Amino acid sequence: MTLLTPKKTLLNDELVRPDTYRSVPRDKKLLWLDKNENMDPLQAQFIKSVCDDIDPIVLSTYPEAAEAYFRLSKWLGVPPDCILFVPGSDGAIRMTFESFVEQGETVIYTNPTFAMYPVYSKMFGAVAHEISYHKNASGPEISSSEIIDTIIKLKPKLLCLPNPDSPTGTVLGEKVIREILKVCEGSGSLLLVDEAYHPFYSRTAVPLVQTSKNIIVARTFAKAWGAAGLRIGYAVGHPDTIKFLHKMRPMYEVSSFALEFVANALKHTKQMECSVNRIMEGKAFFVKSLKKLGFSVIDTHANFVHVDFGKNGKLVHEALSDKVLYRKSFDQPCLLGYSRFTVAPKGVMQNVLSIIETSLK
Repeated sequence: MTLLTPKKTLLNDELVRPDTYRSVPRDKKLLWLDKNENMDPLQAQFIKSVCDDIDPIVLSTYPEAAEAYFRLSKWLGVPPDCILFVPGSDGAIRMTFESFVEQGETVIYTNPTFAMYPVYSKMFGAVAHEISYHKNASGPEISSSEIIDTIIKLKPKLLCLPNPDSPTGTVLGEKVIREILKVCEGSGSLLLVDEAYHPFYSRTAVPLVQTSKNIIVARTFAKAWGAAGLRIGYAVGHPDTIKFLHKMRPMYEVSSFALEFVANALKHTKQMECSVNRIMEGKAFFVKSLKKLGFSVIDTHANFVHVDFGKNGKLVHEALSDKVLYRKSFDQPCLLGYSRFTVAPKGVMQNVLSIIETSLK
């Protein structure tokens, strides 16, 4: 019997994925501030109303994507052929790897960053090169000159830059992104800008796709829109670039229900923007209050913050343990000693703060 073997890249022992059927559901009694989801109760009500208005017939019919494409096109200010719907921003990242990265080609990404960049590099046999964040007085920091020098030296096939990055919450400014893109164009490299947290950080690289074929922007409806469970996002790029992703897409990009949701939700972009404002108000309150208590806080450009509880860490963590889910610690040097909290509107964060304050008495 001839032995059945997979692609050589899948024989990499370092490429290990968790068995999702073993996952443990989160306790519904706890406040979920652990995965940077939208925890705005008013946005949840809006999402429910959009879903309630969807005709059940879409569940028994194949997807019709045109209306969603045209509505998203109008909102983004780019032609429909600059867009491809995908299963979350993660789908845009994977399709970029599938469409452009050959085995043995170099991919650059930051460290720490979104967990799937290293996974996809192994999955597609790329030679990965990390550019690490360093810890300074104000939080994680990365050198833009190091990024540029590395592109010039390695001439990678792909450079992955989440903006904001996660878990650091840091951003690179518009001028720096333009400079990096120019270097990528000179090196024949593709720049992937992951904007999963837009518009918690409102600056965007989307306008650049109309003049450059060397950039793809990944977005999602998971964060600001509050629809993480629908697994829908999109890639934005020059038509001559996006067409290669289209060649790799399945028969239907995403589900009928997801497309119908997007088409209807985009009629109400102000609802999403109001939710973002409520969350950012809650974030500002939480950061200011934590600093008043004497804790070191790293503010971010996304919907989460990092806090170092210092000598009070044990007391605070014990008090929160049966009430709030959050990330208690990090292994990465640039975030050692910090805990991460997804932020929500002020009323929610007041409850979290109250628990913390009580633990200190």
